[in-house]
Amino acid sequence: MKIDGADQSKRSMIAALALSVFLAGCATGYNRGEMDAALTTAKPVYVSSELSVEEIESIKPQLKLPARVAVAPPAQTYRGWSWRNSSNTWTAEEIAVIESWEEPLRNAGVVEDLFILPASLVKECQYHETECRLKAQRAAAARTHADALLIINLATATDEYVNPSSFLYLSIVGMWFVPGSHRDALTIAEGVLIDNRNEYLYAFARGEGENRSVGPSMYVDTQTSVKLSRIEALKNFGKEFIKQAGQLSVE
Repeated sequence: MKIDGADQSKRSMIAALALSVFLAGCATGYNRGEMDAALTTAKPVYVSSELSVEEIESIKPQLKLPARVAVAPPAQTYRGWSWRNSSNTWTAEEIAVIESWEEPLRNAGVVEDLFILPASLVKECQYHETECRLKAQRAAAARTHADALLIINLATATDEYVNPSSFLYLSIVGMWFVPGSHRDALTIAEGVLIDNRNEYLYAFARGEGENRSVGPSMYVDTQTSVKLSRIEALKNFGKEFIKQAGQLSVE
């Protein structure tokens, strides 16, 4: 029996879909080792890093409470997904989360003002220029007369896979209606609060956020999962940071 070109093309498409479903059918999970390694590699390079242990211990806090605290732009240290948009700026939703920390910290007598550093004041550094990044952030904080600088690093990984119902994608129309695709994202947020004058460490915290979504192949979106996981990580980071920083008022 002779197979015309249209039938051959349709069969090839179905075979390709079946192969993609088979190959992508299992969740691979997040590589936490790579995420933690990225956070370690991208940690700020402090001027005081070259000091001896005794010299570091001799650094004294200069913060007078309540203080002006500047929040540096985020450093996305690990990106386990393909995303053209910049992830090294705070989104409006993330800024809202950060600004929500101000009231409890003000009530604790720790901050007078908590604000995001304007991007126009922060010198742009290349990704590998870790020394440049902290220096640029501290210079920008000094211009705003900030007493302390809050630095937050983010690491995000994603996992994309399908469930058994994705077999209905072979009907083509199922790609628009069958919830067979999963898009999961995990973000780790680590941050430190330092004296902007001498890098004295006042507080540090860590928070994680995960978002899991499932839907039809044509609608499910990795970028949305990444955004939501970053927001959740910031919320959990904020809870721990407020607890740690709040102790400054009683020391």
